[in-house]
Amino acid sequence: MNKQLLAAGLSAACVAAAAQSSVTVGGTIDLAARQVRNGSLGSIKSEVSGANSTSKLVLRGVEDLGGGVSAGFFLDATILADTGAAGATAQPGPFWDRRSTVSLADVRLGELRAGRDWVPTHLVWSGFDPFFTLGIAGANTFRSFAASRALGQAFGTAGEATTANPTLRVSNALEYFLPAGLAGVYGQLIVTAAEGGTTATGGTRGQGFRLGWARGPWNIAAAQFITRNASGNHAFTDQSYGASYDFGVVKLDVAQRRWLFGVDRTVNTQVGAVIPVGAGAIKLTYVRADQTGATAASSANDATLLGAGYQYNLSRRTALYAHLSRVANQGAATFAILGGPAVSATPSAPNYFGGQKSTAYEFGLRHDF
Repeated sequence: MNKQLLAAGLSAACVAAAAQSSVTVGGTIDLAARQVRNGSLGSIKSEVSGANSTSKLVLRGVEDLGGGVSAGFFLDATILADTGAAGATAQPGPFWDRRSTVSLADVRLGELRAGRDWVPTHLVWSGFDPFFTLGIAGANTFRSFAASRALGQAFGTAGEATTANPTLRVSNALEYFLPAGLAGVYGQLIVTAAEGGTTATGGTRGQGFRLGWARGPWNIAAAQFITRNASGNHAFTDQSYGASYDFGVVKLDVAQRRWLFGVDRTVNTQVGAVIPVGAGAIKLTYVRADQTGATAASSANDATLLGAGYQYNLSRRTALYAHLSRVANQGAATFAILGGPAVSATPSAPNYFGGQKSTAYEFGLRHDF
């Protein structure tokens, strides 16, 4: 009888332990057909990955430590679904390029998190963009190191090809997140260590914050991230602000992101709308990039983006979508939608693109698993 009770007790303990821990695998496969025309340079048709939601593989786990305390990990890797390759770029880089963190959380005190993670400014900027900064109409169209005055001066025109980018994600981060249940207030603090490296090698010394309030139809947030590294003598400041209101028949948002480096700056302003229609939604966006530099000529290199799209949800996990967009450059600006013919900012180059328009369309299928 005692042996039976002991066996039953051990079995119950094993079941309880298993119930307190969980590991899940998930992700997204998103593929689209795209055509981009870059003015007089012609057009390119292609199949692309992640135009509606980034194609990715996610592995995460949570362990309940009792008393409202839990430990967890989160691994998130980009998949280039059109080729089957891993990673967001062709450059060698981390497999878990989007996120790789370990955390300790308390429902009353908040969460401590360490590893590679999103910068708080991108979380605010993408959160107010109807296209979540993805695809041909995403608000990150102007996040070009070659065309953005501030980004180019801070990190060099080759920075776009590197796997380390402090306007998206950073490595060697230590973060604190506020707990839920603060009357809609949310936020975080972040510091990162350079560990003797440069931005191109993943070393970014920085600090920043995010603070917001979301309750009912309202969502208001602001964030800042300041970095220093061996590539420049000035601090690079990345700021973002946004607000949205959901009227039910339409959700409107306005946001701004500012990149500042010495006398150079790029200020992106976005106004967007999401209109529910049946099983899907219409998305509209307007983004303007205003640049300021050391000369009047560089300050005239501005651009605007107009974008529209429709997403039809076949189920909670599967959606069809179509997007249209146009970028109009002013002065000698050379912003272009990704996926078109190569452009140059050098007037003597055969693929010089200053002042021209970039137009595109895409349609695709997204499935979450």
